[in-house]
Amino acid sequence: MTSTMSRMARLLAAVSTAALLSACAVTPTPFTQDEFSAKAKADRTAMFEGQEVMTKPLTLADAVARVLKYNLDKRAKMMDEALALGQTSLDRFDLLPKLTANAGYTERSAPNATRSRDLYTQTTSTSNPSYSADRFSITNDLGLTWNILDFGVSYFTAHQNADRALIAQEKRRKTVNNLVQEVRFTFWRAAAAQTLKAKVTETIASAETALKDSERVEAERLKNPTESLRIQKTLLESIRQLEAIDQELTTAKAELAALINVAPGSDFKLDVPDTGGMTIPAWSMPIEQMEEAALINNPDLREQDYQSRIAIDDTHKEILKLLPGVTLSFSRQYDSNSFLMDNRWNDVGTKVTWNLINLLSAPDRLAHTDSAEKVADAKRIALRMAVLAQVHVISHQFASAAKQFERADKLWGIEKRLADASGNQQRGGTANDIERISSETSAIAAELRRFQTYAQMQSAYGKLQSTIGADPVPDRVASHSLDGLSGAIVLAMPPVVKAEPVPQVTPAVIESVPPDSPAPKPEHQSTMTWLGTFISNGLAKPAEAALVEPVAAPEPERKDPLGDGLAWLGGKISRIADRIGE
Repeated sequence: MTSTMSRMARLLAAVSTAALLSACAVTPTPFTQDEFSAKAKADRTAMFEGQEVMTKPLTLADAVARVLKYNLDKRAKMMDEALALGQTSLDRFDLLPKLTANAGYTERSAPNATRSRDLYTQTTSTSNPSYSADRFSITNDLGLTWNILDFGVSYFTAHQNADRALIAQEKRRKTVNNLVQEVRFTFWRAAAAQTLKAKVTETIASAETALKDSERVEAERLKNPTESLRIQKTLLESIRQLEAIDQELTTAKAELAALINVAPGSDFKLDVPDTGGMTIPAWSMPIEQMEEAALINNPDLREQDYQSRIAIDDTHKEILKLLPGVTLSFSRQYDSNSFLMDNRWNDVGTKVTWNLINLLSAPDRLAHTDSAEKVADAKRIALRMAVLAQVHVISHQFASAAKQFERADKLWGIEKRLADASGNQQRGGTANDIERISSETSAIAAELRRFQTYAQMQSAYGKLQSTIGADPVPDRVASHSLDGLSGAIVLAMPPVVKAEPVPQVTPAVIESVPPDSPAPKPEHQSTMTWLGTFISNGLAKPAEAALVEPVAAPEPERKDPLGDGLAWLGGKISRIADRIGE
C-alpha cells in the first residue's frame, strides 16, 4: 500500500509540474486571415438577417418604423435593457439561504495512532499506541446557511439593480428619440437627393456642353474674347455650384440606409410628397406645459432620479454593514469512520460576528454617503435647470427653422418661375443657353435650400418632442410588423400638435424587485424597529437619549467616538426600518 501511495504522489507531482510548465508556455494566438474573413461574412449576414423586403416607396413613418425595428444601435440598447432585467431576476437568488453540498475522501499511509502523556508528571504512557480513526475516510454533508446581514445588503443591492434596469429603459428611450430625430433630418436630405439628382446631372451636362462651345468660339475669335471669358466664368461658377450640390446629395441616401439598417448602395425609393405636402407642424403647447412635461418625462431626468435613489440605497447598505452579522446554519453530516457510534448526524448552529472597530468610522462613513446623496441631488437639480433651458432654446430653434423654411419656400418659388421664364425665352429665341443654365442652377440651389431648411425644421421638431419626453410610438401597439409600427407612428406623431394635459410616460414594471414598493417583511419590521430604538436610546449618552431628533438638526459635538457611533447607527437603523415598513 505504501508503494501505491508513493506512485500516486509521484504521478500527482508530475501532473502539477506539467501544468505549471504549460501555463508558462502560453503565447498569444492571433486570428488567421481566413478566420477574420469568416467572421466578417458571418457578421455581415447577421446585420441584415430577418428583415422585411421593401416593396413600396418609403414614407417617413416607414423609415421611423424600420429604425425602431432594425437599427443596430436600438438593438444594442434593447439588449442592455434585457441584460439589466435579467440581473434583477438573478438578484432574487441572492436573497435565499446558501445550500452547500460537500464530499471528501482521505487516506493515510498509516493509522493515526497516538500515545498519551501524564499532565503533571510528563511521563509518556508505556501502553500500546491506540487510534480512533480509519486510514480510509469518506465524508459528505449538505448544509444550509443564512446570513441575515447579507440578506439585508442583498435586498438593497437588488433594489439598486432594479433601478439600473429602469435606467437602461430610459437610455433606450433616449436612443430611440435621438434616432427618430436623426431619421427625420436624414429622410428629407435623401428626399432632396432623389428629387434633384436627375436635374443636377442634366444641368451639369448642359453647362459643360455650353462651356465647350464657348471655348471653341473664343479659339475661333467669333466673339469678343472678354465676353467669351465672362461666359466661361459664369458657366464654371454654375458647374462648381452644381457639383457641390451633387456631392451634398450623394451621401444623404447612404446615411439614411445606415439608419434603417439597409445595405449601403441598395436601390430604394422614397415616397416624397409634392411641394404642397411639405408643411410646418403646428405647435401650440404653452411653454409652461412644455416645461412641466420635460421635468416629468425627460429620459435624462428620469435616469438621474433613479441615480439619486441608488445613492440613497448605498447609504442604507453602509448602515447595515455596521450591524453585527448573524449566521444561522443547519447541516446533515456523514462520516464513514467505523469508530463513530453514529455515522450520520444533524448539526445546527448560530454565530454572531461584529467588528466593533467599524463603529469608530461610522460617522465618517455615513457622512460620506450623505455627501454622495447630496451630490446626486445637486446633479439632478442642475440637470433640471439645463432641461428647462433646453426647452426654451429648442422652442426658439423650431420657430426660427420654421421661419427659415417659409423664406426658402418663397425664394424657391421665385427662382422656379424665373427658370421657367428663362427656358421659355430660350426656346423662343430671346435668351441664350447661358441665362437658362444660370437660372436653372439658381433654381436647383434654391430647391436644395428649401429641402435643407425643411430637414432642419423637422429635426428641431423631433428634438422638441424628445426634450419633453414624448415617445414617437406607444409602448403597446397592435402589431410589431412594419405596417403596424408605421400606422402607430402616424397616429403618435400627428401633423398638428395641440395643447393638451401633460403626458406622463409610465415606466415598465419589473416584477422581480419592484423599485417603488419594496417587498413587505412584517415578521422583521417590529424587530428591526425595536433594535434601532434600543441601540439609539440604550447606548447613547443619558442627555442625548432623552432628546427627540428634529429634522435637519445640527449634530452635537462627539467626544466619545464609540458611544456616538452607536447612537448614530441606532437612529439610522430606526429610519431604515420605518422605510422598509412603508
